[in-house]
Formats: sequence, structure tokens, C-alpha cells
Amino acid sequence: MNPEKIRKDFPVFQNHPDLAYLDSAATSQKPEKVINAVEKFYRRQNSNIGRGLYDLANSATQIYSRSREKAAEFIGAKPEEVVFVRNTTEAENLLAYSYSFEGNIVLSKMAHHSEQLPWRRKSKKEDKDLKYIQTENGKLSLESAKEIIDQDTGLVAISHVSNVFGAENPVREIIKLAHENNAVVVLDAAQSAPHMNLDVKDLEADFMCFSGHKILGPSGTGILYGRKELMEGMEPYQIGGGMVNSVEKDKVDYSTTPDKFEAGTPNVAGAAGMKAAIEYLESIGMKQIKKHTEEISDKIWNTVDRQEGFENISPEGANIVSFKSEYAHPHDVAEVLNQYGVAVRAGQHCAQPQVREIDVNGTARASTHVYNTEKDVKKLEKGLEEVRNLFG
Repeated sequence: MNPEKIRKDFPVFQNHPDLAYLDSAATSQKPEKVINAVEKFYRRQNSNIGRGLYDLANSATQIYSRSREKAAEFIGAKPEEVVFVRNTTEAENLLAYSYSFEGNIVLSKMAHHSEQLPWRRKSKKEDKDLKYIQTENGKLSLESAKEIIDQDTGLVAISHVSNVFGAENPVREIIKLAHENNAVVVLDAAQSAPHMNLDVKDLEADFMCFSGHKILGPSGTGILYGRKELMEGMEPYQIGGGMVNSVEKDKVDYSTTPDKFEAGTPNVAGAAGMKAAIEYLESIGMKQIKKHTEEISDKIWNTVDRQEGFENISPEGANIVSFKSEYAHPHDVAEVLNQYGVAVRAGQHCAQPQVREIDVNGTARASTHVYNTEKDVKKLEKGLEEVRNLFG
């Protein structure tokens, strides 16, 4: 693959040709194909889905259905197992509200707040014990998981890849351990879906979720996968139009999954854009994308490692590189890098418990995607040298 050629597919780099965008873990840039899909829907295909007997409505319904089919294919699922959501946050909240189970909840401190907080609230409201898998060298500790996941565990919610450390966690082993103890697993794939082949049958996840905006798709889109037999037994998260079979004076018959979890008018344009994003990723190849982002991330990690006064927080080989400076606060680091045309994230990355545990006041974070090049790494290096010159 040729990242320089790929950059030409992204209008943002036509408008900002010197931008070294290293913040894709927060949100990815959008290729022309995705923008065109959204624009085409609004210009030529706009209608509400379902029940319309005219051509435009039928077209919109087909677009929405085909988008679900493509999303399901992307993760090795069946279309009826895929619920469209606004983002990973909504998916986690939907599950925490709708899925009922006996037993305690196992989380990790490295989890994004959007993964932690819904389950913490559920534990408090339903008086469930809460346990945490410890972190070791930037990954979830399998030994810690073995110590706390037992027959009293009802649900385990873990991140496939940490948005702070960027390393792939031993999720297959933890999922196997959970299933041996009859617990279900919620897998947050927000940081793995942009770079990795995901197959829910291979992973054996019970639930999995990620956001469309991180896989080159539009904002306000996301996917929640759930095993059909589990989803069918869950209460709807929101109720209203489009998710019922019949409504009588004192009785409501809800639709089956996924419809019963998609009340109201859906984001059809967003679904069309997400389908286009998945097709774009597949046209390049997820294996090639993973290889490329790992290579660029390794170069970033080594660049930081060579700089006097800087320290990598992420382990070597991680796909997200968090680092700190002995000279300056992460916000100051990010501001200097901005002057060099380098965009990074700075702060605690919505993972305050984990950041506090490693005893830092925040990190600067560089994250990559298919459009990043070695030129971006060189710009980062010059920016880090300037941080040292200014504050060192």
C-alpha cells in the first residue's frame, strides 16, 4: 500500500497538506468515498425507512439494510446480531441498562470511562460487587484475571486495545476464562476495529462494540454486536416508533432484535457512510492496514525513546504511543507540536483511574491510521526537539 497515494483520498489533507494527523484514536479522518455516500443520500435518496410504499422510501430502506449486512460481514456476524448505535458509549449504556444477569462485574482500570461508568452505575444500583483486572506492562494481567474471575462472576467488560497504552490485550484467554465460569463478556473494540480483522465467532465474544467515526466513518455511528439468544432476552433500551409489532391499550408487543433496540428514525445517512468506510478499508485490506499502522507506530515509539527527557508510557510494539516529558506538561507538549503541524491528543484520555495508577498527570498520545507517513514521524521528531529547547 502507498500511504502518500492514500492521503489523496482524504479531503482534509488537500486543505491541510502539511498536517501530520496523529490523533486517529480520538477520531479518524474521512475519505472522499465516505463523504460522497453521506452527501449522495441527502441529495438523492433522503427518506425515512420502513412502511413507505414509494420508491424513495424503498431505496432508503435498502440502503439501511445493506449497510447492516456490510457491518455484519465486517465482523463475521449475522445481520440480525448487529444493532446500529451512535457510538461505543451508547452501546455500553444500552447493554448496562438492558442486559440482566446474576453475579459480580469484572472491569479493568485501563478501560475508557465509556466502558467503566455504565457498569459501575449498574453495580451500584443493583448492589453488585465490582472487581478490577490489574494492568501489567501496559496490558491486562492474565494472572490477575485468573484470580478474580470465578463462579460468582456474571459479566466481564474489557478493552481489546487500551486507548492509553495501545497494546492488544490477551482477550481470547480472558474470554475463555470467563466462559469457563459461565460469565458473559463485553468486548470494547473501539481501538482495534480501525486496524485489525475482527471475527466475533473467532473471538467468541458475547457482545462487542465500536464507533464508526474511528473506522473512517461518519460521527454518530457505531455497531453493537450481540449473540442473538442474549439480545432476544433483553429489554429495549429506548422505546417508541419503529420497534414494535403492535400497541394496544394495555399491551405492547416489541419487535425482535435488532429492531427493538433502534427506536425512532435512524441515522440512515450515517449508515450509508459507515458502509462506504468499511468498503474503503476492505479495498486496502485490514492486514495491510495493521502492518502499516504498526510500522509507523514503531517509528514513533523509537523516535520518542531516542529523545532525551521523554519517556514512552506505551509498551514497545503498541499501536498507540502515549508518552510524557520531564520538561513540560502534556498540554504544553501538544501545543508546541501543533506549531509544527503535528496533531496529538493530550490529557488523561477519559481513563483517569489508569492514568492515576501509573502516577502521571496525563500523557501526550500519538495514534496512527492508514494515511500516516514517515514524514509525519519526522515532523513529530522536530517538534519534540523544540519542546526540549523551550522547556529543557
